[in-house]
Amino acid sequence: MSASVIDDPAAGSGLFSRDTRQPIPLDHVRVEARVTDAAARVTIRQSYRNLETVPLEVVYAFPLDEGAAVCAFEATVDGVRYVGRAKERDEAFREYDEAVEAGHGAFLLDEERADVFTASLGNMRPGAMVELSLTYVTELAAEGEAVRFTLPTTVSPRYAPEADRTGVGPTPAEALNPPAARAVPYGFSFEMDAAMSGAIRGVESPSHPIAIELDGCRAKVRLAQRTAAMDRDLVIVLAADGLSAPHAVVERGDKGGAVLLSFLPRFEPAARAAEVIFVIDRSGSMGGDSIAEVRNALQLCLRSLTPASRFNIVSFGSTYAPLFDGSRAYDEASLGDAAAFVRALDADMGGTEILPALQYVVQQPPVAGMPRQVLVLTDGEVTNTDAVIALAKRHASTARFFTFGIGAGASHHLVKGLARASRGAAEFISPGERIEAKVMRQFARVFAPAMTGVKVEWGQEGLTPASDRVPPVFDGERVRVYALGGPIAAGTATLRGTIAGRDVAFEIAIDPASAVEGDTIATLAARERIRRLEEEGEYLESRGSLQRRSRATGKAAAEIAALGVQYQLASRETSFVAVEHRDTPLEGRAELRRVPVALTSGWGGLRETGTHYLCAPLMAFDSLPASRASMDVPGSPLGLQYQRTAPPRSYDQRVTRPRAQAMRPLDVLVSLQRADGSWDLTAELARFLSLTLRRLEKELRHATGDRDMARRALATALAVVWLERHAAADRGEWDLLAGKAESFVSASGTEPAAGQGWHAWLDAARRLV
Repeated sequence: MSASVIDDPAAGSGLFSRDTRQPIPLDHVRVEARVTDAAARVTIRQSYRNLETVPLEVVYAFPLDEGAAVCAFEATVDGVRYVGRAKERDEAFREYDEAVEAGHGAFLLDEERADVFTASLGNMRPGAMVELSLTYVTELAAEGEAVRFTLPTTVSPRYAPEADRTGVGPTPAEALNPPAARAVPYGFSFEMDAAMSGAIRGVESPSHPIAIELDGCRAKVRLAQRTAAMDRDLVIVLAADGLSAPHAVVERGDKGGAVLLSFLPRFEPAARAAEVIFVIDRSGSMGGDSIAEVRNALQLCLRSLTPASRFNIVSFGSTYAPLFDGSRAYDEASLGDAAAFVRALDADMGGTEILPALQYVVQQPPVAGMPRQVLVLTDGEVTNTDAVIALAKRHASTARFFTFGIGAGASHHLVKGLARASRGAAEFISPGERIEAKVMRQFARVFAPAMTGVKVEWGQEGLTPASDRVPPVFDGERVRVYALGGPIAAGTATLRGTIAGRDVAFEIAIDPASAVEGDTIATLAARERIRRLEEEGEYLESRGSLQRRSRATGKAAAEIAALGVQYQLASRETSFVAVEHRDTPLEGRAELRRVPVALTSGWGGLRETGTHYLCAPLMAFDSLPASRASMDVPGSPLGLQYQRTAPPRSYDQRVTRPRAQAMRPLDVLVSLQRADGSWDLTAELARFLSLTLRRLEKELRHATGDRDMARRALATALAVVWLERHAAADRGEWDLLAGKAESFVSASGTEPAAGQGWHAWLDAARRLV
């Protein structure tokens, strides 16, 4: 197969494989979600129609939440239902292949990665209509006093390093990069029913216009339009009372007993200095809004560093480049250099070679007495996720990764998996979403010791924990743990750990009398166990065949297969299969059709309409050099070529740059803070406060101590008072900055006209502002 540019106004402009001019068989996607507190049960219905005169085998690669436990799969063919069963992967493929070979209908659901699945429909008759239905349950991410529901809708093009573009059979580059189109003829509809334990205080979506019906503890949510394009993650944030309350849920169901414990430890960790290394994705896919969000986030990160810390910035694309030769002390000079560097950042470094950049970071000599905290900002679109997670896992004792997923289609598996493997934490920033609170949450984790050595004592026999380790716990953040088995007795479970060398414990009562019927907790527990096994060395360190259907053969693989079959879950070792036995089997071989996915909104900074098709192996790089008219795909086994041609006149092409955004007054004031936490008493600050510099200087006539330090002490107190009065709702954004300010003034050795210390300076400032 080859690919080339088709300059045909009737067909559109772009890259087409020579066999993609047929109608696209996927007609529509319908999604229904039921949310109960911090868990969701989601059903996705994909409607297919064979509009051709020949039988088809249809293949559609699509994304799911990386924590999704796919627990049901069925096909409805012309009104008749065929229920799928989860079987060991080789057995499921064999059953599918044999059915297709015999002329029957067959349906397969296979996990490529935790966040990418492939549906295959074998022997679709001409004119036939098929609805594939899959159901999954998932745990919702905690976001402050709210929960975040995410529905991925497209597989963003993923950069494939050389190792993922070679091998026998479909390579990761092919399996994880379905054909992509600028626009596709199908879309999705969405409805959600939410039932929360406490009153719902708000529902919002940073990604889509939504319609909401609120009634106390219940809410109905749907898209504001009937159908939306499948070109970005759907994100819905629900805030409700009682979400943070510690509790235990006991469940009884057909799959056996299960327990969920939800803790919310509260403690007062002391801030500390750290070595902070920012790793910035500057590949072509980060163009446009994504790199603009990175610039905004980085400026806030830099202002939030503690004075005793050290830091560096490492950019990466096809290569990597550190800003400094090594980690530099955080002071006025290094802050100025870094801030200027960040203002000029662009997505201009080519492909997404994230692994070599992270290898460089973890191999740097450590800074004595300082923990190494690595903040990664990326859209996470690579095929070698396992290798990246394996690196973080190997170096977890010396480097913790705190990750930001940027953009409309960031890979949750990479962003969350990298943080999980190194005992860090992940945050996601969607286009148009306020970043400040997310940045501050990460920095609160970076500069405060977490509760480590965490373990759960269940207080009874017969329960098998879903995981034998619990990740570090941060102050005020929920931690959920699962166990399977039974019978479940009344008792007390205890969460134990260490905070800054001090042993702590938190208890929750388990009450089987309040058990609920169902299998949601059991399914989540089994999926958690499977995920832990999938992220162990047997998979992450594999150096064998890169064929899509290859599998691990060790103890972990056997346990995953057993769990998948027992709990009817999709995994790397189990796939769902259903067969439509026909009285009159089809004769001959069906023709293959791969369903293209919509290109992620804003990918690479592009804003285009029209239809482009990109063949999967082309995704070996992120962007083309503007200076070249064509570029051979490095290592492509199919000899494909990208070519730039002028689009036909009927094709409307618009490329936009990051929008210039007016700075908020809060941002203006923050930008004036020095590295040591102080502000300078200048005419610029006076104008900002609507005062004159002469009036402010009069307040210093009776101040004691060094004159210059007194000026900065007053200016710093004035800035903090302004923040308290005019940005109270955004306190989470400037809390760390205020802490730095207090430390500076307290150590300045100065006093105002009356009183002494930080609070005296605040009182003086309040009289002026």
